[in-house]
Amino acid sequence: MAEARKSDRYNIRVVDKAVRVLNVLSDGKPRTLTMLSKEMDINSSTTFRLLATLLSHDLVQLDEATGNYRLGLACLELSRAYHTGNAVRTAALAEMEALRDETKETVHLGILADMEVVYLEKLEGLFAIGLMSSRVGGRAPAYCTGLGKALLAYTIPDSQPGDLSEFKLKRYTDTTITRQGELAQELARIRRDGYALDRGEHELEVRCVAAPIFDQYGKTVAAISVSGPRDRIDPLHENRELIKRTKQAAYNISRRLGYREENI
Repeated sequence: MAEARKSDRYNIRVVDKAVRVLNVLSDGKPRTLTMLSKEMDINSSTTFRLLATLLSHDLVQLDEATGNYRLGLACLELSRAYHTGNAVRTAALAEMEALRDETKETVHLGILADMEVVYLEKLEGLFAIGLMSSRVGGRAPAYCTGLGKALLAYTIPDSQPGDLSEFKLKRYTDTTITRQGELAQELARIRRDGYALDRGEHELEVRCVAAPIFDQYGKTVAAISVSGPRDRIDPLHENRELIKRTKQAAYNISRRLGYREENI
């Protein structure tokens, strides 16, 4: 995150604004020019020029009948190219499928970006449920999700309350961690045990077990999780088989990425 701030001085403003347009539209909700202009706090003439340029490259598309803009086909092509070339996803996919088939629950793969989880892959469980809002390419707060906590625990290896001062710990449910000291203790427990639990901390009815994935240098590059509804996988901390299988899947993926404990 500090590196990103250092590079801000090299930003080209118009490109930065164009990327902001794409980021706003990435939630899947169509917007008119006026809505985008207001949401981004950019005047309408500049917003129009940005959209016209993005339209010319198929990065956005316009519904002439409604005046709404949404992401265009070029974004899908970029997404497909990213997925095809992503080594972590490629290494993880077979293990994710096996984990999904064995547990019958939803399996996620995620990375950490700007202290949020970004979902690289999601394999729906074999039981139809509509509880989870996660989607490939979507984001969620790191501090109150299983994937996020598994990643934070190893990204901030000796967490103290001061190390977490940039977090605004918004409460989503009754079990959301909202105190920095408590979060530091939780991350220390995750490092000790090698897995994270989400006890309905972001979405009330959802439970999750997650474990970190390491590359050949011992760096945490992603995390994998198994998620399901409270009534199927609670009490979560006692679900030893699910915890064991999730940790094993993460370890198997790490091995495919070249991880060996003696490497670190």
